[in-house]
Amino acid sequence: MKVVNVGLIGAGTVGCGVIEVLRKNRDIIEKRTGIRLNLKRIADIDPDRKRPVKIPGGKLTRDARELLEDGSIQIIIELVGGTGIAKDFVLGAIRNGKHVVTANKALLAHHGREIFGAAAEKGVDIGFEASVGGGIPIIKATQESFAANNILSIHGIINGTSNYILSRMTEEGSEFAEVLKEAQNEGYAEADPSFDVDGIDAAHKLSILIMLSFGIFISFGKIHAEGIRGITPLDIAYADELGHKIKLLAVAKSKENGLEAGVYPALVRKETQLADVSGAFNAIYLVGDAVGPAMLYGKGAGMMPTASAVVSDVLQIAKDLSLGNTHSSPPRFYGGEGSTQLIKMSDTTNKYYLRFQAEDRPGVLGKITGSLGKHGISIESVIQKGRHLGGGDVPVVIMTHEALEKNLLSSLREIDRFSTIRAKTTFIRIEDI
Repeated sequence: MKVVNVGLIGAGTVGCGVIEVLRKNRDIIEKRTGIRLNLKRIADIDPDRKRPVKIPGGKLTRDARELLEDGSIQIIIELVGGTGIAKDFVLGAIRNGKHVVTANKALLAHHGREIFGAAAEKGVDIGFEASVGGGIPIIKATQESFAANNILSIHGIINGTSNYILSRMTEEGSEFAEVLKEAQNEGYAEADPSFDVDGIDAAHKLSILIMLSFGIFISFGKIHAEGIRGITPLDIAYADELGHKIKLLAVAKSKENGLEAGVYPALVRKETQLADVSGAFNAIYLVGDAVGPAMLYGKGAGMMPTASAVVSDVLQIAKDLSLGNTHSSPPRFYGGEGSTQLIKMSDTTNKYYLRFQAEDRPGVLGKITGSLGKHGISIESVIQKGRHLGGGDVPVVIMTHEALEKNLLSSLREIDRFSTIRAKTTFIRIEDI
């Protein structure tokens, strides 16, 4: 039986999941692989806190350097999170010739080029399956199963918190703030939910998918990210009437003039697979030129699903070590940020859902459509309801045909200055998947 020593830095939620998977499934892992994973040391800043798993005595330390400098430890698992001390731990492990497994999407989104470069130079592996989609094996699928494909597009629901909130709003007709508070009470959302509901977490994950699918490392600040704070029950109801659901999507599309990439709420047709992804589940819908459309679906977060992905990476590295194989090839940045143009959102072409809050009087709709037409935006459908005998404000909903986004924004700036428009116009992109 080949024994591989492992060190774990960070014994929080996912770290405890890793400890539990290694304990609970030890026998089946050894029978399947012929490898014994020995969790030799665990480092955590708070060794005395209560945990849902029991940590054997003598394994726990406050000092992560003990793991990094232990010559018998071959694989380091980094589950600290963030882009500060976690980066020091990962680079320190690489310098000491240790393989690394991490679930840290923010670290790879901001410093992936440096980390993968250091790993290649030192000849060690970086496993990061758990960084995108929790227990969904999208990293392995992209690196291996779809490696022969020219990837044409990616549409992902890759933030479970936002999808949970939108699902609850859709099912119950509740306001965003109300559902967010309930999600925080139930543990689906953090006390500070900004990373989730403002699209930042999904953008971190999208940058990793772009890295693997298109061979380009994009500086994280260049990725367009919008969240779901502005989505209302009214928009969800109108989307439903129009045959759509609203989802927070991470999108990347290969175009002749470059790459479109961004995170934003979008209308998705109800009969599509992505529209049916509800609750805290994740899904990634990918189209390759050879394989065609393919979708991976599952739990995108949580202690055990994420731990499953972490341990799968540890096992893959351990198998290579047991066979004497050299390290796997890290992601190749064959596109290069300079050679692959990232298209600005304002230069993309999409269909749009528009909701105007307009004064209920004759001629208002004509004035709105006139401005849209002047800017080259044609209309697919219109909904106008709630006329009052005594006037008042009513919503006017328009779905457009494909239009250049900067032309749409120019029209909306003009329309929002009309005296008959009572609030800033809502616009949401429509993704035909």
